[in-house]
Amino acid sequence: MQPNELNEADRLKWNRSYFEEGCACINVTKVLQPCRTSMPDAEAVEFYERNCSCTRNYIPR
Repeated sequence: MQPNELNEADRLKWNRSYFEEGCACINVTKVLQPCRTSMPDAEAVEFYERNCSCTRNYIPR
């Protein structure tokens, strides 16, 4: 299933997983820490979109 086929809650969960599983800023260079699991998906995704600087970020800079 692709992100454009998901409802909003599932899309946010998918995007969060996308960053946390593959972001070099989190997993390689360690310049970002994974968001707390208690943080809502919407806030975590917004944080990753704003702060990720690797190729995982789909927001144009």
